[in-house]
Amino acid sequence: MTLDSNITIFKNFLKKYGNKRIAVVTHNKADVDALSSAFALSSVLPNSIICTDEDMKNGADALCERLKIKVHSLPDFEQFKDEFAGIIVTDTGAYTMCPATRDWKILCIVDHHQASGRDMKAEFEIFDDKSPSAAEIVANLIDPKQKDVCFALSVGIIADGARFKSARQQTFETLGRLMKIADAPYGELLSYAEPEPKPEAKAAILSCLSKSKSVYVNDYFVATSETISNESDAASALTEAADVAFVAKWNDEFQETRVGARARRMVSVPMNEVMSLAAKSTGGSGGGHPKAAGGAFKCHTQEALEKCIETFEKLSRTT
Repeated sequence: MTLDSNITIFKNFLKKYGNKRIAVVTHNKADVDALSSAFALSSVLPNSIICTDEDMKNGADALCERLKIKVHSLPDFEQFKDEFAGIIVTDTGAYTMCPATRDWKILCIVDHHQASGRDMKAEFEIFDDKSPSAAEIVANLIDPKQKDVCFALSVGIIADGARFKSARQQTFETLGRLMKIADAPYGELLSYAEPEPKPEAKAAILSCLSKSKSVYVNDYFVATSETISNESDAASALTEAADVAFVAKWNDEFQETRVGARARRMVSVPMNEVMSLAAKSTGGSGGGHPKAAGGAFKCHTQEALEKCIETFEKLSRTT
């Protein structure tokens, strides 16, 4: 959809639900892009609260502290669901990434991920899979003037754009406008976009790297490994050397394996398609972006990794 059509959709959403009681919800393990877009949307919904589930990532926690953002757990409001008109979901369109939303009425979705793996439906849907971040979409929907909102959205754009590898002209125009209002130096914004990992995260990533294995698949070096946490960060670290990386983590609560997938810029096989097909073959779901994706597999870690390589190998023959 075009920017103008998305703005029209959002205006219609505000006209109908702008003053209603709404929960602004984002995905589990919320990162700074998810948090900043939820915070900005909440700023134009006076009777809203911000919700997620599971602990947020390091940068999101720091941004909450910096801007005094209050985030609630959506399951805590299950018994009060009738008091809400519904929810607006940002930075995801997949129930796998936000299972607590399954019994809620979804009024609006704002998402920048590829359509594969998206199974949520809403009355108002705002999608732009060419946008490197949800924050960029939201910034252009609401045109914020508050310093704290512009600060948050700036951080979200910087964080989710892979150091601007996936940026477009509009990205730089939007970021420049936000930074001017936020009146914050780039170095400060970057410290929240790419925070120093906690010691336990570093330990998990280093352990994952030490256990990694690699195979050569149709001219690509593909690395795989397992971890107890930070699977996406570990996959990113592996692609400093490998062309493609799949890192698996078992989630005991949901009895599933979560896989983080990353690819270098020269890789032509879309990771979101790999994750979607591979996870679906186990009864799960996946998606994301061509170079950064993830999935929930209804099998254990080793089988999930084997499915990833098998699917990647098939797609690499035709891509």
